[in-house]
Amino acid sequence: MERSELKGIIFDMDGVLINSEPFHYRVWKETLRRRGIRLDYEVYKPCIGSTVSFLMKLLQENYGIDENDEELVLEMKRIKQEMIEKDGYPPLLPHVEELLERLSQAGYDLAVASSSPQSYIEEVTENRRIRKYFKYLVSGESVENPKPAPDIFLKTADILGISPKDCMVVEDSANGCRAARAADMTCMGYSNPDSGKQDLSSAYIVVEGYDEIDAPYMEKVYRHSRHLPVTVCETKRLQIREMTREDIPKLMEICAQETSRDACEGVAKPLSEELANFDSYRTYMYEMCDMGYWVVSQKDTGKVIGRAGMEPKFWNHKKTVVEMGYIIDEKYRGQGYAYEACRGILEEASKRGAVYIHCRIKKSNVPSKNLAQKLGFEPIEYRLEGDDKDMEVWRYTC
Repeated sequence: MERSELKGIIFDMDGVLINSEPFHYRVWKETLRRRGIRLDYEVYKPCIGSTVSFLMKLLQENYGIDENDEELVLEMKRIKQEMIEKDGYPPLLPHVEELLERLSQAGYDLAVASSSPQSYIEEVTENRRIRKYFKYLVSGESVENPKPAPDIFLKTADILGISPKDCMVVEDSANGCRAARAADMTCMGYSNPDSGKQDLSSAYIVVEGYDEIDAPYMEKVYRHSRHLPVTVCETKRLQIREMTREDIPKLMEICAQETSRDACEGVAKPLSEELANFDSYRTYMYEMCDMGYWVVSQKDTGKVIGRAGMEPKFWNHKKTVVEMGYIIDEKYRGQGYAYEACRGILEEASKRGAVYIHCRIKKSNVPSKNLAQKLGFEPIEYRLEGDDKDMEVWRYTC
């Protein structure tokens, strides 16, 4: 079976690339004011992310306006142009251009799929100098059914020549998020306060800004949404990645080794129990907490040689800590793999903003104590309730 791979990223425009939703509301509010109608925002809100024709149906339902009133639409376009000539096009949202540059450099195919008219999409992207980043601009007016139907996203994927499951969508509206989900595309919701209180629950994840979003982050969101393993970090000789079901037999074999008994610090329950509940472990630990115990494999051979990682734990009086543990196949010990893997993980933890990393080591486990000291851990006066008396607690300051 062919594995999914993120190839295309599709952006809505209004409220995602440009902060235009307040502008559109002002345009329609002024248009209806000239008809003697006061447009209520709660009436307008459901059309955010959808087309003019969808809004016209709402206006018919709420104000008795003919949904085929072409003169009203023409008047709206005239008022819209007047406002653009007076105030200019709506501004780009913060960090949009940097985000598009990062994703473009990473090799993704980018496209716009907006409910706005084609001419307006082209004008805005040219005016705001972001047209160069997109292979295609697609208007909701070119498909039969507007968002929340999936038509526009399916058409965009087809034009890009990419399977829908290999696409990711960035949306700010409930309609857009539902459309992406209906198209079987991973959706990242953008919480734009100027788009109204949108229900973004259909999105896989919701973000509040673009300043820290880059290609690796998008890749991680996509892979987690598809239950695919993410590479956590790489060192000179090793790849540290999330575990898959196919890794289970080898990890069970390593854990069963007699010499592994004292090498499993940080593992709160038997590995066999964790693997029996692999799906729930993956969802909670990898996809929600972005932590867990990860596979350690050789980069040149792909061989699984151990497991290492960190998990959130509750210690005495529900004190929350991040605890590190590792286990290396006895055939590969004495070659510096444990240090290399743990060093890479500690560096990754620092990048993620961790403050302290803890580990628990038996007093008699001299190799692990030496490794902890070499990594920069220090023993602290702390005893975890339920631990044996010979268990020590060590702490690393990031």
